[in-house]
Amino acid sequence: MDKNYGMYLAYVFQALIALNAVHAFLIGEYAAMFTAILMFVMTVVPYVVARRMHIRLPWSVFFLIALALWFHTAGFIQGYYVTYYPYYDKIAHLVSGTAVALIGFLGVIFLDKYLKMTLQPEFIIFFTIIFGVALGAFWEMYEFLVDLFFGGSLAGPMQNSLNDTMLDMMFVLAGSILVAVMGVFWFRSHQKEEITAGAAM
Repeated sequence: MDKNYGMYLAYVFQALIALNAVHAFLIGEYAAMFTAILMFVMTVVPYVVARRMHIRLPWSVFFLIALALWFHTAGFIQGYYVTYYPYYDKIAHLVSGTAVALIGFLGVIFLDKYLKMTLQPEFIIFFTIIFGVALGAFWEMYEFLVDLFFGGSLAGPMQNSLNDTMLDMMFVLAGSILVAVMGVFWFRSHQKEEITAGAAM
């Protein structure tokens, strides 16, 4: 795990997620509290995986994951999705798309090593975009089902219109393309084996 001052940004947003859990408890929103706790646990998973597998992940991975989960947690518990609609929602999807695509980028490189697939950089870049958009689509399905069966979340309906859903997907796509473009530039001077060097088999 890459240790530098950038990691403190990830720690800050992890702490903010924990504070949202406390806030939800104090106002009696226990379902939201458990959601915030789940989000916090999800931010810890990358640390555990990196340590157990001896993987050196860049600090930006931990930061983007914590930032994306904080956006969604605070959006529901603090009501930011409603107060700053639609801007907050779109920024949240952009950040989430970037975080998920980065996970997809790194994930397929590790699979390439463990399964000995010898994937070309062009495929990895293509997969990065598809992975980000696919996860974004599953999230939109989740929002639809929450609205259908529960009438929405703490902040109200999760989907307001078809236009809203499509814009969400476009911002996820934008975040995925951003990671893909960064990957293209990275591959110009690096090899994928540099990322998996030292990882436990």
